[in-house]
Amino acid sequence: MPIFPRLLPPLLAAVLPLGAQAPLAVGEAPPRLLDLRDAQGRDLVPGNDKDPAEQERVRRAWADRLADVDPAAPLLLRLPAGPARLPLLLAAAQALRARNREQRLFVAYQPEASPLLEESAWGAVDGGALLPGDLGSDPSRWRDLLAKAQDSFPGRPWFLWLPSDPGALVSALLGDGGRLVLPPGGPGASLAASIPGGYREVEGGMGDLTLRDATGSALRWRFEGGAWKGADLPKDRVEVAVTGAERYDVGALLARVRATRLRDRAACHTFQGRLEVDLHIQGVQGPGADLGFRFRLFEQAGEEAELLQQEVLLNGVRANIRGEVQLPIVESRTSMAAPAALTLTERYRYRDGGPGPAPGQRRLAFEPVDLDASLYRGELLVEEGSGRILEERSGREDLPGTVKSEQRILHYGEAAPGIWRVMEARTFERWVGAGGVTQVQRTIRSLEGQANDPGFLDARARARASASTMLRQTPEGMRYYTRQGDGSRRVEEKARSSGRAIGGVLWMDPNMEPPVLPAAGLVYFDFDAFGRGVQLNAFTALLFNSISLATPRFAGGLDFGLRSAAMLWPATERPVKGGTLQGKDGVGHQWVNLSAVLGRDLGRGFRLEAEAWGAYDRYREAREEKYRTPGFALPESGLSRAVYARASWQAQGFQLRAYHGWGRRPDGPYGTVADPQGIPDGGAFRRWGGSAAYDHALGGGTWLHGELGAVSGRSFDRFSALDLGGLGGTVRVAGIRSGSVAADRLAYAKAGVVLPSGPGLRLTFSVDHAVARALDDRKDYAFTGLGIAGDLPGFWWFTSIRVDLGGGLRSDIPGLRTVNGWIALLRVF
Repeated sequence: MPIFPRLLPPLLAAVLPLGAQAPLAVGEAPPRLLDLRDAQGRDLVPGNDKDPAEQERVRRAWADRLADVDPAAPLLLRLPAGPARLPLLLAAAQALRARNREQRLFVAYQPEASPLLEESAWGAVDGGALLPGDLGSDPSRWRDLLAKAQDSFPGRPWFLWLPSDPGALVSALLGDGGRLVLPPGGPGASLAASIPGGYREVEGGMGDLTLRDATGSALRWRFEGGAWKGADLPKDRVEVAVTGAERYDVGALLARVRATRLRDRAACHTFQGRLEVDLHIQGVQGPGADLGFRFRLFEQAGEEAELLQQEVLLNGVRANIRGEVQLPIVESRTSMAAPAALTLTERYRYRDGGPGPAPGQRRLAFEPVDLDASLYRGELLVEEGSGRILEERSGREDLPGTVKSEQRILHYGEAAPGIWRVMEARTFERWVGAGGVTQVQRTIRSLEGQANDPGFLDARARARASASTMLRQTPEGMRYYTRQGDGSRRVEEKARSSGRAIGGVLWMDPNMEPPVLPAAGLVYFDFDAFGRGVQLNAFTALLFNSISLATPRFAGGLDFGLRSAAMLWPATERPVKGGTLQGKDGVGHQWVNLSAVLGRDLGRGFRLEAEAWGAYDRYREAREEKYRTPGFALPESGLSRAVYARASWQAQGFQLRAYHGWGRRPDGPYGTVADPQGIPDGGAFRRWGGSAAYDHALGGGTWLHGELGAVSGRSFDRFSALDLGGLGGTVRVAGIRSGSVAADRLAYAKAGVVLPSGPGLRLTFSVDHAVARALDDRKDYAFTGLGIAGDLPGFWWFTSIRVDLGGGLRSDIPGLRTVNGWIALLRVF
């Protein structure tokens, strides 16, 4: 029993454009045989599509094998019967059509082989071919043989080179979906000569043939007296029509794309140019931070790409980095992944996505054929005539490491005359850490491309001989290409994941004593601690220390984070009353906290997190005697604990965050006999809040930032109130004194713009506005501040300099406007 009924092949042939060819031809020579049964798949199919040496080896192997094959002649492909059958067919079609995209290709009938039922195989060739040797001399067997051939390869028409004219059988074979090539001189040849152009849709029975064109016009012939004669259409006939949208030939377009890619690759022996990589790291509050790299790119056919690092930009400004400095690479295989390659092993499944935005363009949707999280799903925009990809929009979800998800847009263009490749890639990535998920916008641009430049080898040799940092693309991702003592370079086996930095900071805040305070700290970070993908971040400034660990995919698909911080300096805290910071009732406060977070991505940028938080607070008399109040009872030292539920959504530069927490802190009275105070609700409290933010790139390093948020809760007191202003409040309003307002409700808005002024200066301006309800009088007070930040190149030993200052513009409470901020000198090593 055939797999497909005999009615199906003609229907398929009618809707597939490549199958819509003249049903009858006369005297055409049969295709020449290209016998691939002796071919080994490992010789002609790349085993690793990410290995350029493997790709080039296979390309040359095909070039050698096809050296004596006429690129204009139709070919009959006879394939092995084993598992290499499909990959070899795709590889052969790609190699042949890379030489001549119009070459006609046919699959041979091989009854011993398994059927080719994949659509990718159908698009690789024009159809199947039954030659006189397959058909034999008995016409009574031809219909059954055609049905068996269609079962083995159903997605394209089968062409029959008939050894003799079968008379009335012509219409039956056509009705079964065949396409016939007849010998000259017979009645079938006369019939073929009488068929006008465009009549290709077939209704056929024994000795009765009806053909239609695209308009529905029909012509009929009957076989009478040994000849085909024109006949009238039936006057009384009941027609059952099935109407549906025309099915686009995805397989044929994919075959054209594959052949074009191979042809473009073969034409590009060497390529060099500039490569710009910029990362914009969005913050929980404020415009975020930026990291950029400028490379010289070198690619040679069959070899891995090499990158000469020319500049590192911190917040858009050239960093003071000389010689070979290796900065960490965050999951190089993920974050620098190549486009969704149209591989010969068909790791993707494709379907028609409809017409593109312009005539002659088509969208192709694709998705992985297996559950490999590293593979993309998305859409290609393809130019139908040339087979060139114009754009790719794709994404990945539920990734196992630091990069949790990625959405990207790739734009293709002519990088050099005749060389088509990715010109710009923009990605929106979500990186998980101990404190949650951060959105990172990455932009990669290719500039000033030169193909097949005779000076390529000399230029690459100079790059390798330089003292600058180099990287090399490997199948496992980016690796540093380190200079050795003898002047050669060696690829590091493991990606660099750790780094260190020293910072010197000058704090300026009139509420501090002294109002200008110098400080220094050491930072250590590792994105692959212990070789197990664990993130480790540690900071120490002696009196203030913090450490965090994050383990993506800790268990059951959950990410785990652990954070701890300790303030060992007994900072004096004073109360605020009526908007005035008091000079009495000062309390020294030291603390240490620890939190554990479990989070899980829900897909499409949504995430849920649960946090368990604990802190030990130690209260003591104020260091400064002038702030002490005789008889003031200190609050109870002890352990506070809370649990928080958090939800977030991030996509395309937008981010929404919300949280709600429940906790308890030590109960007990504090204060003086004249003014006793207490902890509300026996120490039980709640906290909640949310924010919405958006970062938008205007190009050229210019960014816009907008943000709205609100924070509130229940059971606040002096030692747990919300704060704004200064350098470390719940919400920072630039230029407002820290500790100025103790609030139980805050609403705020921020607007910022980042303006690159040149390689030696970048300015960031922000306007902050907040409305706070004071804890003591329950009145709302509004505050507005202007923030100005400048980034400068480092000098001497330092890598970069950042100045961040704030000036108060408006305050409902007099005397709170000020100038505060910090100056930082950073050394990365």
